[in-house]
Amino acid sequence: MQKAAEIREKLEPDTTVVGIDEAQFFDPEVLQVAEELASRGIRVLVAGLDTDFRGEPFGPMPVLMSMAEHVDKLHAICMVCGDEASRTQRLVNGKPARFDDPVVIVGASEMYEARCREHHEVPR
Repeated sequence: MQKAAEIREKLEPDTTVVGIDEAQFFDPEVLQVAEELASRGIRVLVAGLDTDFRGEPFGPMPVLMSMAEHVDKLHAICMVCGDEASRTQRLVNGKPARFDDPVVIVGASEMYEARCREHHEVPR
């Protein structure tokens, strides 16, 4: 889907649950769509990264989290030390992406890995 409004078009009359994955990439209208569906009694499950590779709030996720009745923040395992990881490390040619790199790069040769706060690097 390109736009959150397309979610409405996909609904069947008897829909009771809607799942939205990779919500960080949706346009801001996802906020209204999620609220509208929830107000109609539809259970809305949203998944996405809350922070970008810089460690900053990502897209509509912070507002979606504040609107939610329940938030489960899942963690991965740090690829450096094995501790709990809450950050996404972007690597370009094996080195941490720089802070001023674009947040979203389509078709680039990059890699992402989970990192803890201590091992997350974003050079300026």
